[in-house]
Amino acid sequence: MKRIQALPLGFLCLFLLPGGHALAQNTNSGDIQGTVTDNTGAVIPGVTITVFDVDKSESRTLTSNDAGVFDTGSIVPDHYKLTFTKPGFTTLVRGPITLAAGTSDLDAQLTVGSENQQVIVNTDLPLLNTESGAVEATLSAKTMVQLPQTGADWQNFIILLPGASGAPENSSNAANPGQVASINGNLPFASMLQDGATTTLPMSQNSDVTIFETTSEVKVSSASFSAQYGVGDIIYNQITKGGSNSFHGVGYEYFQNDALNAAPYGFGQKVTVPNLRYNNFGFSVSGPIIPHKLFFYFDFDKLLDHGTNAASFATVPTAALMAGDFTAPGLPTLYDPTKQTIQETGTHTYTTDSGQAFTQQCPCAIRPTFAAEYGNGNRIPTNMLNPVAQNIQKYFPTANTAGQISSGLAQNNFVYQSSNNNPFTRYFGRADWDIAQNQRLTISQTESDNPQFGYSPVCPINCGSEDVSRENAQISHVWTISPTATNEARFGYTNQLNFFVPSTLNQGFPDQLGLGFAKADNFPNVGINSFYGLASATNAVYKMHVYDPSDVFTLVRGKHVLHFGGEFLINEANSTAWGNINAASVNYNGTYTSINGLTSNTLPNAAGNYASGGAYADFLLGQTTSWSAGVTPEYGGRIKLPQVFVQDDIKLRPNLTVNLGLRYQITTGWSDVKGNEAAFDPEVINPATNTPGAIWYATTHAHDRTSLQAPNYNIWLPRIGFSWQPDSKTVFRGGFGIYASTWSEDTYGGGLGNAFGSSGSLSDNTNGVCPVVQLNADGSTPDTADPGCGVGARNFGSINSKYLTAPTTPDARNGQDVTYNQYHTPIPTNYQYTFDMQEQLGVDFVADIAYVGNHGKNLNFPVDINQVPQNLLGPNDKQSEPYPIYNNISGSPNNAISNYNSLEAQLTKRMSKGLEFNVNYTWSHFLDDQDSSGWGSREGFQNYQNAFDTNANYSNSNFDIRNMFKGQAIYQLPIGRGRMFLNNNLLLDEALGGWQASGTFVVQGGNPISITTGGNNSSNNQSGSATQFANLVGNVTAVPGGRLNRLSEWYNLSALAVPAPYTYGDFRRNTVYGPGLSEFNFSLGKTFNVFPERNVQVQVRADADNVLNHASFGQPGNNAIGPNQSAQITTTTVGGRTMQLYGRVSF
Repeated sequence: MKRIQALPLGFLCLFLLPGGHALAQNTNSGDIQGTVTDNTGAVIPGVTITVFDVDKSESRTLTSNDAGVFDTGSIVPDHYKLTFTKPGFTTLVRGPITLAAGTSDLDAQLTVGSENQQVIVNTDLPLLNTESGAVEATLSAKTMVQLPQTGADWQNFIILLPGASGAPENSSNAANPGQVASINGNLPFASMLQDGATTTLPMSQNSDVTIFETTSEVKVSSASFSAQYGVGDIIYNQITKGGSNSFHGVGYEYFQNDALNAAPYGFGQKVTVPNLRYNNFGFSVSGPIIPHKLFFYFDFDKLLDHGTNAASFATVPTAALMAGDFTAPGLPTLYDPTKQTIQETGTHTYTTDSGQAFTQQCPCAIRPTFAAEYGNGNRIPTNMLNPVAQNIQKYFPTANTAGQISSGLAQNNFVYQSSNNNPFTRYFGRADWDIAQNQRLTISQTESDNPQFGYSPVCPINCGSEDVSRENAQISHVWTISPTATNEARFGYTNQLNFFVPSTLNQGFPDQLGLGFAKADNFPNVGINSFYGLASATNAVYKMHVYDPSDVFTLVRGKHVLHFGGEFLINEANSTAWGNINAASVNYNGTYTSINGLTSNTLPNAAGNYASGGAYADFLLGQTTSWSAGVTPEYGGRIKLPQVFVQDDIKLRPNLTVNLGLRYQITTGWSDVKGNEAAFDPEVINPATNTPGAIWYATTHAHDRTSLQAPNYNIWLPRIGFSWQPDSKTVFRGGFGIYASTWSEDTYGGGLGNAFGSSGSLSDNTNGVCPVVQLNADGSTPDTADPGCGVGARNFGSINSKYLTAPTTPDARNGQDVTYNQYHTPIPTNYQYTFDMQEQLGVDFVADIAYVGNHGKNLNFPVDINQVPQNLLGPNDKQSEPYPIYNNISGSPNNAISNYNSLEAQLTKRMSKGLEFNVNYTWSHFLDDQDSSGWGSREGFQNYQNAFDTNANYSNSNFDIRNMFKGQAIYQLPIGRGRMFLNNNLLLDEALGGWQASGTFVVQGGNPISITTGGNNSSNNQSGSATQFANLVGNVTAVPGGRLNRLSEWYNLSALAVPAPYTYGDFRRNTVYGPGLSEFNFSLGKTFNVFPERNVQVQVRADADNVLNHASFGQPGNNAIGPNQSAQITTTTVGGRTMQLYGRVSF
């Protein structure tokens, strides 16, 4: 049963303190707070604390209050030395310490004595977290720059965090998912910040990240974190480097070449090492403009990535198929739709050519076989081949490998390695200006341009330019009003400008192909089930802007350290639809060459292979099952999110801190500045039927609706946490919080841009009796090529009559596919709860064991809301759809949930005696109805069976990996300058000194696989492929042979059967698991002290990913069963060993 699991609601307190600013939230500053006590534990008020910035040679002074509490307020993350003095006590000097962004705890204990006597403690900040119950980690540049990686990017190290997992499918992979990782049960609804300002893109809900060289640290908050942080279940706060009081410079290069790499796993084929020419080089310079006052940092970074991608497989037609020859063993028997007769009522008993019989309720299409009709075997006569299809198929590449034969079809018979062209230029600048002793102004900006080109094996088909530019900027002002009051104001701005242009645009392809119903001068998108898709590359313009004004006020009162304020997040999407120039999209699935028009889905399994028709045969005949086209203009999407918060960190005792917070936010919902919005609304009356369910237009304000979603003014997000330190070595921490995600446009913006321009679509609603258009027609009249079509109930009009320009009537889209957007969409909400114990072992070790729980609700559940209900499934059931006047209605009821429970253990050693490491182990179980996210963070598939029953979809998440073991280590050879041995001999230092080795590893179980019937859907639920699960009829994991032998059939296909017609399967989503993953990366390098007196160093290093050259494998096939399907694995998550050479000169 679905429910919140182990949710400790009993101790949740809701509160809101009065007052505060109208704006506030995130930070790029550090903050040191603590309590001063004597050796009896009594608090000491009035202690003078001098905070000295070692890097900038600046200092400031504050005083502990009556509760002994002090707080530095917002200060620059840097290296600091703190001095505590008070008459009657010895002076305590603490540091240098390294301050990261966010709040750090530093308690001080003074002993009775003379203030002229100093006690110096030079250890860094404590390893224990004594200030909050949050689950947070800091990815420090000092560590990351020493670890192996190929491609300089801090995202390479997210996977090393406890509880972080990816999925092998879609935008990334399980080995290195980057920012699209799920962490601690949070689906990838993450928020990315740069120096405290939001950079999350409003459409794709991912983000452009900082240049690796300019990154000082990244703070990752993944559970029970402060109310200071706003939208998002995971927060990545990137903090950039700044200048200091000394001049520094760096020149660097990352070099990769295929000569250094091993060939990827070839799956029995001879595969060469992908061609690779990769250079990432740049320089940075920093220092004072005005000493002790104004500092700068500048970086230039250039990436040239030219080569080929890893080997990919595709299915292409053989010469025999292209000639209409389907006589190969195992191919389905073809039936001739041009000779069909229609039986309107009663039932009809079909007999296949193998003698098997089955009965179907009519209307029924009765067709002869091509073999019987023309006496030439299972072949299509040459004179029946559609001329446009013959012209299109010339663009298919030729098969270059045997592939795997499944149901007579050679699958994956074309292997290719497409080219890669990725020039990337980036700039970064930052200025820090101490306007006065109590005021600081910081400006930082990252700017980049990436004019790449997308290749395919059949350019110009599927090829095009992809120019993307980016800008992330912020300006912040910190004003220390008094030792107990600080204000931090910020304005952030982010943009990303995308311009995608297909190579086939305006090249005369419709005339060359003879395609008479093209609506633009572009190549059509041709979808043939099981075959490589020939298409135009995407045409689109995406111009996204984010404005983020914010303010946070910090106030220290007694035992309370208060933060309050808010932000006003404004998102803009000035964009076209993805693929806004669509000359024609045409699809073929085998219905018209099947015995009865319904493919194998409605037949007994034994008859299916012989009577199912062929998708490629339908294509050759030009019999099209669905069509769409459109040319639409740019729209102007807008959404605003005002937010306020209060956070009170209370030092109840020196060893006990309680965190109480509350965040309140409003979201306006998506709207368009020009009113370019149209979507299906179940409450708008359709004039054609006088029933509810029609198109809503923003320009008409139908049903008093003016936006895609209704504004939501009731979003309250409480947070609570604690940290208790019973002794100096032990801490118990815990927390609970509610978090909300944003509505990204790609996921929640369905309907934007739908009102203006021209578009149309049409799908066969005759159960495979009549195509919507012949491929060589002009689209101006209903299709009558097949007997019984284009007349009576089977006259659904011409495709041109469905192609409309800026309609405004509610019934304008009747008979078409439409988009639904729930008006009262609930906010995706996440409940996070944690309990953690930390134990410091000696000075440099800390052990940590934690329970982390998570419950999500109101999650996106993308379905066809016009699916035939389960109890009404049957033949000819189009009228049983909730809205039979429409075809597919794509939308979401937004009622999915998720549950996550984990135990995490880790051991950390900070750098001492030349060694630092972190190893961690996670056991977890992640369940949900559906994995949802912003489009740019999508991982895994979103299969479902019953659109009206989310409970039936509740199972293991795509991210569910039960066991994960990860780690990292850095070891410095203890020889040479600054090391333990032989540290005074220059010659020995040059030869033996400065050597360092490091490594990372990930060993984890596999991700689950969602298995459907794919194109063999027998339910007739009118929702197309991948909306029916299988029936379990055997042991699905009983596959003979070892791990490598199972690559050809990962799960037992014979244990899964296509369900009986008009039923759903009983084999739940995500039950079978794919292969696990293991990857070991290694680095070896040496640092030369060229001019030690000027701190000039040269570093050279070699990094190797998958140093053992051990392949880890991806998920099997297309995860479908039935005719023409396989469970073969043809991809890797970890391929061949890749190497990178790194050089760096610094002063």
